Amino acid sequence: MFEKLDLTKTIDDKAYDASLPLLKERLGILQRTLRDQNIPTIIIIEGWNAAGITMSTHEIIQSLDPRGFTLHATDKPTDEERAHSFMWRFWVKTPALGRIGIFARSWYSRALAEKLSRVSWKKLLKDEIISINNFERQLSDSGAIIIKFFLHISKEEQKIRLLERERNPLTAWLVTPRIWDFHHHYETYLPIIDEFIEHTDTDYAPWHVIEATDQKYTIFKVYSYLVKTLEKMLEKRAAAPSGERSGKGKSRTITGFPKTTVQRKSSAGSSHSKEECQRILDSLQIEMLELHYLLFKRKIPFIIVFEGWDAAGKGGNITRLARHMNPLGYHVLPVSAPNDYEKNHHYLWRFIRHFPKAGHVAIFDRSWYGRVLVERVEGLCAEPEWQRAYQEINEMEQDYVASSGGGIIKFWLEIDKDEQLKRFRQREEDPLKQYKITEDDWKNREKWNVYEPAVNDMLARTSTRHAPWVVIESDEKWYARVKTLKNVIRHAGDLL
Repeated sequence: MFEKLDLTKTIDDKAYDASLPLLKERLGILQRTLRDQNIPTIIIIEGWNAAGITMSTHEIIQSLDPRGFTLHATDKPTDEERAHSFMWRFWVKTPALGRIGIFARSWYSRALAEKLSRVSWKKLLKDEIISINNFERQLSDSGAIIIKFFLHISKEEQKIRLLERERNPLTAWLVTPRIWDFHHHYETYLPIIDEFIEHTDTDYAPWHVIEATDQKYTIFKVYSYLVKTLEKMLEKRAAAPSGERSGKGKSRTITGFPKTTVQRKSSAGSSHSKEECQRILDSLQIEMLELHYLLFKRKIPFIIVFEGWDAAGKGGNITRLARHMNPLGYHVLPVSAPNDYEKNHHYLWRFIRHFPKAGHVAIFDRSWYGRVLVERVEGLCAEPEWQRAYQEINEMEQDYVASSGGGIIKFWLEIDKDEQLKRFRQREEDPLKQYKITEDDWKNREKWNVYEPAVNDMLARTSTRHAPWVVIESDEKWYARVKTLKNVIRHAGDLL
């Protein structure tokens, strides 16, 4: 890609002065259109050191309403970011509906900076390309526009600019030994960056590589590509069916994750006394405490997901699981319907931002699987959205496990329909438990037969080696609690 570029390209002052004001005005209009149509937009500006990333970013924001964009100057990760999986720090910065997120350097620069120094960097970069493409595709499928720029200059031009910065007392601090080291290895990094760009140049997030020797030409091309791309995308959406304009109607073929047979039953088939289970549970809770400390010591994050029928015992399982764990090292996320702020983001965003950092445990009382359960059944998302979600979830979980070095285990709590009715009535009759039963519980029960195929599809299409589903026979609460804790201990032990 780079060898085809003409780095001598320039623009004359007259053409520049005549065209730029019109482009700036048009960009401001397009920003308002994106806001009015609730379209989230991501603008990425990458390039060589001293190629003009700061200059280009500064020029762009001059034409935008500052209330409608957020600028992210991506640099070395903070301690908090370093304690999470690689893509976490970028997921949490994705823009809401109608807003623009501008990244002056992004996941591309950080992937190169953090992976090239590793022994197995070729494999790491290959894996990162897959993660990045999945990330960008998921955002695009949900309705986001992604525009990426790479500013290209020669090694000679870079040297001239770095020396100019060093001679200026106001900018000398920008030129570090690491930047000079990167410059000296320009020829080594050139084919690596070229290949990186080539493999992340997609139809949903294409690259615009700009010859950046002449500063005015650089600014002109950034504005031109930005305006033309946004106009093209808006025209394409205007011509598309209403559902596809927001991503709701956009479907994709599910690939790479075969269906798995997951057996469901509500009874363990044998009787277990409460006293017997409690004795076992006491011992398991001590073992869990010890494992929790080992996970923390070795900085291994762990996600535990609970899904199941209403009244299946999720709360009781979570209480017994966490009873002896150090509260400073875990958090429980009770998940309900998203609020307005959360609805303005990709559906995975509100969960990923609560993923545990290194050494911590996150317990989800319901989770992102609401997309393929309640949202599917209740018609809260379009069919292409929940159909896409199986692969999106699998990709997200796989990337989390691979990137963080942690683990995910998911529990489906199965009970008999008659047992659920019995528990509902017990809750209604017990003043201390009446808060646990709502009208929604009764309404969901009426749709039991509609939820059945949704549960089967979820288990079959998202139980993977890296994030398996475990069905817990929950007609007997105490047995269910023992089996749950045993599986958590087994899975956590495998991570150590």
